Amino acid sequence: MDKYIIENEKIFLKGKLKGCPLTADSENKFDHKGKPLAFPGCSIISKIPLKSDLFHEIKLLQLKYKDLSPEKSYTYLPETSFHITLFDCCNVNTINTQYWPQNIVADNNYTKIAYELSKRIQNYIFPDKFDLKVNNFFGGFSIILEGNTKKDEKIIRDCRNKLSDLLGIRFENHDTYTFHITFAYILRNLKDDEIEKLVRINSRLLEKFVGKFPIIRIQKPVLCTFENMYEFKST
Repeated sequence: MDKYIIENEKIFLKGKLKGCPLTADSENKFDHKGKPLAFPGCSIISKIPLKSDLFHEIKLLQLKYKDLSPEKSYTYLPETSFHITLFDCCNVNTINTQYWPQNIVADNNYTKIAYELSKRIQNYIFPDKFDLKVNNFFGGFSIILEGNTKKDEKIIRDCRNKLSDLLGIRFENHDTYTFHITFAYILRNLKDDEIEKLVRINSRLLEKFVGKFPIIRIQKPVLCTFENMYEFKST
């Protein structure tokens, strides 16, 4: 997710933010009814441990948004898919574009591609941990994160820069990428009154969540492949 979208939440939710399509079907990830579509690719992510307090709290947060959000506006992800993306590698939308990994033949076999990418980073040692904090709740579907301190932010940004160099991948939003945990995808443009209600909900839920989790520590990033947004398989 890009910083520009985060800074223009209300315009984005109306579907009027230039150059930033709103709905999940515009990204080819879900159909207009919320059914997952084939969307193969690979990324480096940190999964939310299934037995952790954080995982449990995100589950509860997702349930609250299901009850409070406008009807027929979102499709909700299975809890086992909760994760933080450290680095996007490639997917069906980036094949045959300038964002495809350098010196790798365009191919829809992402298991094979992930293997090639893994060899490029096999000697890279990830930082022991990334300490993050919640910046905001966004759009009724995402938890926005940033480094807990300026030093923590530099650690995770330096990691992304190193991965970009090693993998031969650099997206347009590399420097403005915003870390997040997604628990739903939006399916339609929201109305003004729906947006105002959602902003109030975000604020109320945010305070309670941050009180429980002032710091979110992520560890052990893994290169994963996926066929859709429901499941991420470690390579």
